[in-house]
Amino acid sequence: MKLREITKLPRRMFWAMVMEGVETTRMVKVFARHGTGKLRLTPSHRNPTPEQLKEAVEQLKDIPRFLPFFVVVVVPVPGITEGYAVVALTLERWLGDRMRFLPSQFRHVLRPEEKEVKEVKSVEGSEGK
Repeated sequence: MKLREITKLPRRMFWAMVMEGVETTRMVKVFARHGTGKLRLTPSHRNPTPEQLKEAVEQLKDIPRFLPFFVVVVVPVPGITEGYAVVALTLERWLGDRMRFLPSQFRHVLRPEEKEVKEVKSVEGSEGK
């Protein structure tokens, strides 16, 4: 069971990197719409909702957390990514929710919540049939 999870980890990490890129693109578009709305260049119905602004701010906070992973992809040195991920996970578990070192998508892959684990198991169980 653990071997199957370990073999799927690289694919899930790649997907997390793709999703971080998608979220960052969405963040830029929301901030651009918000800025043009402040300048009254676009109609008011195109302004982002408060929920969209909140998500964009959370993604903005994710960018510094993502930079170590991005640097490792650009300048690959064996063991750096794994070492950073282990240290970040250890510090997050030790400090609880007070400090977050991993981007949100990476956190979902490396430390899934109980609800997500049940959903993944039920999906994997239905694929095997």
